[in-house]
Amino acid sequence: MPLRIMRKRTREIAMELLYQSTMNHKTPEELMDDYFEDNQDDLREDTDMDYLEDVLTGVESHKEQIDRIIEKYLVKWKLPRLSKINLSILRLATYEILFIENIPNNVSIFEAVDMTKKYSDDTSGSFVNGVLDKIAHMETRNSMESVPENENMEESETEEELDEK
Repeated sequence: MPLRIMRKRTREIAMELLYQSTMNHKTPEELMDDYFEDNQDDLREDTDMDYLEDVLTGVESHKEQIDRIIEKYLVKWKLPRLSKINLSILRLATYEILFIENIPNNVSIFEAVDMTKKYSDDTSGSFVNGVLDKIAHMETRNSMESVPENENMEESETEEELDEK
């Protein structure tokens, strides 16, 4: 199986497991074990296990920081209002944008929007695209430590004003 196709499927598995983690609070290892037990162990061959483990453990260990970054770029929204699917997709893509250097930001955004169209409602794709585009342009890789808690973008800020900051 080509890496591009394997990564796309693995990214969907990661999103599904991140979604499950919002409800059952299992460790990344437990989530992966349960998933592959329920979905036949032979699926492991078609899964980029290193990427899957990296994303699940990375999102888990940086969840508070990732959530602050996401919330910073939500206009007229708060994290608890987001659907768990959209939140899981945003967490996954934000982690990729900020911490995985060998995945271009535009690939992370495209794949996130694609998953949103597949797993969420029709209007969520442009919403997810907008949030991730702002994160990709305004944040730098591994800059998570510099984000003050509860720093939210003003609702009235335009893109031009953001670019000036």
